[in-house]
Amino acid sequence: MRVIGIKAKKISLTKAVLIVKFISPPSLKNVQMQMFCTSLEPNTKQGQDANLSIMTALTLTNPGAKSLFDLGVRCKLRSETTRGMITAFDSMLGSTIFDASQASSDDFETSEQNSFGYECHLRSSRDPVGYSKGAPNLKHHGQVMRSAMKAEWIKSQTSEMDGLWRRGIFQKVLRSSLTPQNHVFTSRFHYKIKRKGGEFDKCKVRLVVQGQHMRRKGEDSVRDYDDAFSPVPAASGFRTILSLATQQNMFTDHVDISQAFVQGELLPGDGYNGKVYISSPPGYDKNSLYVYCLLKPLYGMPSAARAWHTTMSAFLAREGCATVGFEKSMWTVTIDGACILLGAHIDDFVIVCAHRQVLDGFRARLLDAFEGTHGTLPGM
Repeated sequence: MRVIGIKAKKISLTKAVLIVKFISPPSLKNVQMQMFCTSLEPNTKQGQDANLSIMTALTLTNPGAKSLFDLGVRCKLRSETTRGMITAFDSMLGSTIFDASQASSDDFETSEQNSFGYECHLRSSRDPVGYSKGAPNLKHHGQVMRSAMKAEWIKSQTSEMDGLWRRGIFQKVLRSSLTPQNHVFTSRFHYKIKRKGGEFDKCKVRLVVQGQHMRRKGEDSVRDYDDAFSPVPAASGFRTILSLATQQNMFTDHVDISQAFVQGELLPGDGYNGKVYISSPPGYDKNSLYVYCLLKPLYGMPSAARAWHTTMSAFLAREGCATVGFEKSMWTVTIDGACILLGAHIDDFVIVCAHRQVLDGFRARLLDAFEGTHGTLPGM
C-alpha cells in the first residue's frame, strides 16, 4: 500500500489529519481519504467525519490479517539491501564509481580508525577507548557498567569518591543508630562528558543526593531544610567590574573553586537536628547495616548552594570585605591602599585590583581557604 499526501486538515488547536491519495493497491488507486491515528477513529467524536484511519485501511485491505507478515511485509535479505543501496548510489552519482580520495576529513564525524592514511586524523590521541563524538551522557551506574567507555567512567567515579573521602564529606554509621525522625535519602552518580571546542576533554562524575525528596521545614521544624535561596550577582554587576578594570587598567584574575558545594559547611537547619543521611553510592558498600552521615553539603541538596554562599561570605567578612549595594555576591575591600573588587557566581570568582602583589596575596589566601584553580582573563 502506497499513498501520497495532498493536504492537511486542522481539526483542533493541536491536532490535524492528513488527506492522502492511494497509489496502490489497484483496488484503492486514486481514492482520497483522511488518515487518523487510532485515538481518532471514526467512532470517537472528533473523528466522526473521517473516512478511514491507517489501521482501518489495512484491515479493509486484508480483513483476515493479524500480523505484518499477513499483509505481505517481508524482511529483505542483507544482500538485497546492499544491492539496493548500491543502485541508489549509482543513480545519485550518475553511475560513477565513488573514490575515497574525493572525501574531506572534515566531513567525517567518527572516532573510528582512519582508513585513508595519516593525512586525515579522524580520532584524537586524547580520546579514550570507546569514545565517539556522538557519545551520550549516561543516566545511571548500570549504563556505565555496560558502556564501551566503562574504564574511563570508573576512573572518574573513583576520583570523585576519593576526593569526597579526602575532604571528609561523610562518615559511615550504623543504620540502627538512627531515630524514627531521621530520613535516609538515596544517592546517585551524575555522568557528563565534558568537551572543549567539540573535542573530548574529560568524563565528569558527581555524587549527588536525590534532593527532590527533601521537604522544606514548616512550623513543626521536622522536615529536611530551612531555606534554599542563594544570591547570585546580576550580569550588569560583572560588566561594571570589567568596565572599571578596563578603564583603570586593573589586573583581572579568575578563580574557579573545585567541588565548591562540598567545601561549604552544613547549615543548622539541614536535616533532623543537623543530621543528613544518605544511602551507599551505587557500586559501593552494599552492606545494608550502614548508611552515610553527611558532614558537609553535597550536590543535590536544596540548601547546598546556600550553605556554600554562607561559608564563602563568612571567609570574605574575615578578610574585611563588604558587600556592594544590594548585591550579596559582590564585595570590595581596601588592602594597603589598593582597592579590590570581587564578584562571585557560585564557584567562579572575578577579582580585579590595580596592584599585582595585593591581588596575588588576596587570591592566595582565598585558595588557601578553598581548593581551586586560577588564571588571568584574556586581554586583562
